[in-house]
Amino acid sequence: MRHAQRQHFPQLLLLIEFAHDAADRIYKAIVASTDGTAALKPILRPYDTIGSTSLVDFDTTRPVFATRGDKCHISHVVADTDSWEQKMAQALEDMPEVVRYVKNQNLSFTMPYTLNGEEKNYIPDFIACIDDGHGLNDLLNLIVEVTGEKKKDKAAKVATARTLWVPAINNHGGFGRWAFIEIADPWDAQNVIRGFLRQAQAESIKEVAHG
Repeated sequence: MRHAQRQHFPQLLLLIEFAHDAADRIYKAIVASTDGTAALKPILRPYDTIGSTSLVDFDTTRPVFATRGDKCHISHVVADTDSWEQKMAQALEDMPEVVRYVKNQNLSFTMPYTLNGEEKNYIPDFIACIDDGHGLNDLLNLIVEVTGEKKKDKAAKVATARTLWVPAINNHGGFGRWAFIEIADPWDAQNVIRGFLRQAQAESIKEVAHG
């Protein structure tokens, strides 16, 4: 029986009204050099604006990892490799900070990006809802990408998620708080995620102090 709450996520049509690499690089430079406030806004899909795990229903012949009912609304994690996704799912389930999580399989959760002038869609690996000290009513939606071999395509995806998608959706303000993290070693995922959360908390405290 599934006890975890359903997860919801925004569906973006475009991040910005530019669709080529040069414009993306300019915008990334702008966002990196400022606090990003109101500098970047998402364009939502005109339909299916909010996705949900309640719509997931499919069969697979690929390897799977059976999830805990109190942690994931979907019964299984579908694996792309022999062990990485399974270990990542186990790491998330074993973290008390993770209230719920889901593998991004058949969720239609994508991030639009461009590479060499061609429009593509990036499908991140996991979404985890984390209690990072703000309480259960204000969970952090952490997008988790399990990174293998370094490729130009992967670099473009990660850059889009980190410097465009996350600032855009956070600037919107209507879909909660979002962040992105890249995990190179699922066996060390808990340490990496906790280190990320500590750093984010320290930066938040610093901003309040200087505010």
